[in-house]
Amino acid sequence: MLAGVVLVAAACAPAPPAPPAGPPNLLLVSLDTVRADHTSAHGYARDTTPVLAALAAEGTVFDHAFSQANESAWSHAALLTGRYASELARPVYATYALPDDVTLAPEALRAYGYATAAFSAGGHVTADFGYDQGWDTWSAEPGFASLFDTGPKAAAWVAAVPEGQPWFAFVHGYDAHRPYARPGPWDHLYAEAPGSRLAEALCRNPCLSEMVLGEALLPDIVPSWFAHQGGDSILDPETYRRLAAAGADARRVAVTSADKQHVQDHYDGALRYADTMLGVLLDRLRRAGDLDHTVVLVVSDHGEDLLDHGYMNHRTGLTDSCTRVPMVAWGPGFSGGGRVDTLVDARDVARTLFAVGGALPPAGSGGRDLRAVASGEAAPLDAVFAEGVMDMLSVRTATHRLVAHGVRLDEPGHADALAAAPLDGGQFVLHDLRVDPAELHDARAADPATTAELRDRLVVWRRSLRTGDATLLPEAVSPEVAAELRRHGYWGAASADAPTNAPAAVPAEVPARTTGAADDPTCRERFEFAPEGG
Repeated sequence: MLAGVVLVAAACAPAPPAPPAGPPNLLLVSLDTVRADHTSAHGYARDTTPVLAALAAEGTVFDHAFSQANESAWSHAALLTGRYASELARPVYATYALPDDVTLAPEALRAYGYATAAFSAGGHVTADFGYDQGWDTWSAEPGFASLFDTGPKAAAWVAAVPEGQPWFAFVHGYDAHRPYARPGPWDHLYAEAPGSRLAEALCRNPCLSEMVLGEALLPDIVPSWFAHQGGDSILDPETYRRLAAAGADARRVAVTSADKQHVQDHYDGALRYADTMLGVLLDRLRRAGDLDHTVVLVVSDHGEDLLDHGYMNHRTGLTDSCTRVPMVAWGPGFSGGGRVDTLVDARDVARTLFAVGGALPPAGSGGRDLRAVASGEAAPLDAVFAEGVMDMLSVRTATHRLVAHGVRLDEPGHADALAAAPLDGGQFVLHDLRVDPAELHDARAADPATTAELRDRLVVWRRSLRTGDATLLPEAVSPEVAAELRRHGYWGAASADAPTNAPAAVPAEVPARTTGAADDPTCRERFEFAPEGG
């Protein structure tokens, strides 16, 4: 009898609502400076990202996702175009900006009826660097802001999109970015107590943190800078060469293992803050019904080394710590809590945006639809490539990574020079990830065949690319943006003969190096740690 009641009730119940017509909405969230192995979604021991893990449990997590570069301006270029940074503009850190003729994802999706909006947290992802083009609505915060700032604006914009019109929103936050100091309980969430004076200063002072190599702060090796096309100064990689070349008589302050752990504790607290802000954004959208029929992609643009290879930042390396990023997809096509163990990269994000929106990918874009990757329909990648803003290239397979140093990406003959470089010289480093997952040892001597094979792959890749020639125009960077970049350790104090926002005194091809950062207030703190008498 009960079965009959159930059948009658079922027959009388209203039919389930039909699935929404038209393409899904698209939400792309960029959690800046998040390395995958510090997220609980990717198996970290600490529960740093419970929101991301919950999203992954309902969607799909890509366990081996990689950025295409180790710096925000370059890596977001790949996320939003499906192309390598060097294909879009001249690959020189001092002058990099997207030119007007580059087609970003919002431009392609607008042509197919999408409402589009970007809510940037500032930094290098601003109009000054070409990221404002193609959006119906463009918003950028001053400085290096949080999802706390960008999330509510994004939610309000989504709520105002006319019913029935698909939308694409890009939401960005620097919540895990250095300096690793967050309000309230997040600051020492994972530390039992405040760290040493040095550890706390390294977490809060971007200039001081650039003066560390391995197990020591070198207080006399002050960061140097070179003239930006717009007249300001940018941190010079020569700083790191001078740190590496410091002799035995250079003054040193020990950075202990406890200090390193405290730095990572601070980073993990900042990461938990980023995840909390992600949860606030998603909850607002969910309660408003704006996640219905929406594909959500959460990713990072690059990681952070956190002294695992001697430096705190991300610009100095192309190891997994700096390029392996979290990637979680949720919504139509990504249900069921699946995990994908094959290689994916940032260009796949752009291709997925185009595919979900039914848009024809712009000419030259690469990548694969992540829905096809998750279902096994897309051919697997056997290698991912990355460009470093400080003259580096990398090719990574499932088992090995080869890094090439000293490669001037803007020189037309750099691929030929790479092909001719001796494999046993100092330009290459090979990591065997099967026995050295932390990438601490050079395996070239033990495996010259793999070294040669991966070097050849780098050469073929570079020969296949047409390098862009656009550069940032003089006076293109506003004084406000330049000031925030300086404060966060990217740009230095302007030199006396090149005031902020003035044309550079020398061509961008031959940067003028200065040491004016010694007078920068953020660098003066080094004197508190310099030992007396050397």
